[in-house]
Amino acid sequence: MESLEIRDDLVPLRTDFDVAWRGYDRDQVRRYVHGVEAELRLAAADRDAAVAEGENLAARLESSRSAVRELRARLDRACRTPIDPDTVPDRLRRMVELAREEAAEITGRAQTAAEHTWSAANDAAQRLRKRSEWFLADLESQRTAMAAEHQELLDRAHTQAEAMSREAERRRMQLDEAVEQHRTQVTKDFELAMLARRVEARRDIAEQRRAAQADADRIVAEARAEASRIVRAAQQEVDVLRQLKDGLAERVRALGRLLADAAPLPGSDEEPVPEQRLATPA
Repeated sequence: MESLEIRDDLVPLRTDFDVAWRGYDRDQVRRYVHGVEAELRLAAADRDAAVAEGENLAARLESSRSAVRELRARLDRACRTPIDPDTVPDRLRRMVELAREEAAEITGRAQTAAEHTWSAANDAAQRLRKRSEWFLADLESQRTAMAAEHQELLDRAHTQAEAMSREAERRRMQLDEAVEQHRTQVTKDFELAMLARRVEARRDIAEQRRAAQADADRIVAEARAEASRIVRAAQQEVDVLRQLKDGLAERVRALGRLLADAAPLPGSDEEPVPEQRLATPA
């Protein structure tokens, strides 16, 4: 008997779907394909079981046919042997008739079983073929729909990508312009701040110079005042010393005059001291 075979391109099905943005859920598609494969395997198993049952029934039919052929051969041999009906016992004739009836019954049952088995196997094969064709048509329809949707999603993604690219380029130009304006403003603010700081620094330096000049003038004035005070004090001391010197000189001169006016003692060998030697020069 010719057995049905599963096409090599049916099981396993292709499950490596391309990953698409906003496409079908991969786990859901994979579960669906696995379910379809499981149903195909079950259908193939049912088909194989039906084929095996048909082969078993065919073997049994062939065995029954062999037994019938054997019985027919024996019957033919018995029929070809001339037997006097009068010499054949009734019991033997009855056994021959029963054998013929049993052979006919066995042949009829085997023929009926074989026809039923072949019909069941053929029906199962037809159902399996129709079911496989339906699954293939459904998968092809889904594949076509998914391919169309995939292409649509790709086109949409390309369109959105181009739009996003243009928007990103426009945004980049705006940001570059804003950054340039900000940099210019920062540079201007920095220059203004540095100018203000330089002006403030110059003002502080001028103020410090004025303060330093004032301190220097004050110190010089104080030094001059102190020097004047010291000079006045020294002059006063000099005047006092001069007055003392003049007083001492006057006293010395007076003493010299007294000594000059006084008479020398008798027997004195000393000379009188001149007035000019006793006087202290100014």
